[in-house]
Amino acid sequence: MSLNIAVIGAGIMGLSTAYKVMKDIPNCKVTVFFDKCSPETTGNVAAGFIYPYPCGRPYADGQDEPKLFGWFEKTMDWLKVLYKNPDAYKMGINPVSGYIMGGAVPEYATKLFPDFREIDPKAQSAFMIPQQPGHTFTTWQCDCSKYLPWLMDQIKAMGGRFIRHHINAFSDLKDFDLIVNCTGINANFITNDKKMQPDRGQVIVVKAPWINHFYISGTDTYILPRMEEVVLGGTHQVGDYNLKENPEDTKKIWRECLKICPSLKYGEIKEVRVGLRPGRSAIRIEVEEMNLDGKTVPVLHNYGHGGAGVTFHWGCAIEASDALQTYLKKIKKTKNSAELSIKDIIPMVNAATLSCQSKL
Repeated sequence: MSLNIAVIGAGIMGLSTAYKVMKDIPNCKVTVFFDKCSPETTGNVAAGFIYPYPCGRPYADGQDEPKLFGWFEKTMDWLKVLYKNPDAYKMGINPVSGYIMGGAVPEYATKLFPDFREIDPKAQSAFMIPQQPGHTFTTWQCDCSKYLPWLMDQIKAMGGRFIRHHINAFSDLKDFDLIVNCTGINANFITNDKKMQPDRGQVIVVKAPWINHFYISGTDTYILPRMEEVVLGGTHQVGDYNLKENPEDTKKIWRECLKICPSLKYGEIKEVRVGLRPGRSAIRIEVEEMNLDGKTVPVLHNYGHGGAGVTFHWGCAIEASDALQTYLKKIKKTKNSAELSIKDIIPMVNAATLSCQSKL
């Protein structure tokens, strides 16, 4: 019997989790429900720069570094595999090198950048304006404007369906066998999770093909080239749900980025984008049994990734799929044990009946 699975959310978490679950659970039927899909998602606002920066907030409240390291490592390995594919351009996967100036770098992260090192003073003098100490390394770029449509195509090719429909409550999906909750910032409402709060990000997208390296200064100023555009940022405004452009933020971003790369003044501004990072003190990945109108339905949660959703997405999709499979095995074992008990009881009852009849 195939499982009928509903996935809520078509952002990078919803799509990567749906894809991994379909790979791991043969013959399951997956339907993805969404309000927005690419190019409207928070991932499309992001630069897709693979780096575990905390977005101005402390990371792991209740999460240790080994777990973060594992998610990061698995995502890095996944992108390395995709890059070797001839269609890597269509997937939006490409390496990018550059400089990070100031700000703390998580120790676990430095181990996964093969060329991570301090910036040489000569390099500072030659390539950096202003000249600042820091580090240089090469990482992956995962351009969600390409990557998310590619994931959608993979899911469709395996028989998955997509329905644009707002889900008000989990009970809307009570007829499904399983529900996967990848609602991002909307988890605040559908789960009533008070640990969730938006981390508003505003960026400027420019056409500047001569910018080939990334530059990050502290936590709020960055120049991040994508395949066909450059993303300038940014803001980290916790608790702010405003999705409209703030002109003052735009002026500040432009001013600070020009200090690092003055030639950006010749860049063609394409648009200003705003997104809400799904901030939470700790990422939530777990299976919860819910009573939906009298029916018990397991809900797999995978949300709360803040500004590191693209960075951790594949590692978290693996953990979410593993958690679901562990749950299903447990349920199957419990069911088999219950059936076995009944089968054992019937012969005992029959034997007792025969014994009584022989004494009559």
